[in-house]
Amino acid sequence: MKNTNLKSIIVLPLICLIVVALLAAVNHITSDVIEKNAMKAQLESLKQVVPGAADFDTQDLTESMPETVTGIFKETGGKGYAVTLETVSSYSQNPMTFTLGISEDGKIIGVFVTNYSETKDFGDYPESFAGKDSSLEGVDVVAGVTYSSNAFKDAVKDAFAAVEEVAGK
Repeated sequence: MKNTNLKSIIVLPLICLIVVALLAAVNHITSDVIEKNAMKAQLESLKQVVPGAADFDTQDLTESMPETVTGIFKETGGKGYAVTLETVSSYSQNPMTFTLGISEDGKIIGVFVTNYSETKDFGDYPESFAGKDSSLEGVDVVAGVTYSSNAFKDAVKDAFAAVEEVAGK
């Protein structure tokens, strides 16, 4: 009986050690592929909001940038900026992520929502920002998703502030 218990004590940790080693090996092999796919998806969202974009240079985020701004990318051909944003509404704590394109003359040229998990959809609300400048004149909130549309609008304002800061350098 003692021999069986001792055997179990040795075999179980050995199995765990083998499983951990296999998981580490799989993670090591797949991490590059996962990172490349994430970068490809991000590049696609950037190109979606800056039509005709060739490539992008990543801009440094400063400490004074709004928390909603997760990245700023300048289009290398002078077409403008793409800003990645993440925000939450006071209604739901699920993050809403999107990419916003802002032209060199300060107008929104594209919006691409990458994650929105609210039960009620925005509809065409994100597209209503196209052509607007930093005043966002004429953009209202959406009934039924007031908290989400307010959070979205505030994040768009943050994107303009971030681009102004980066362009002013």
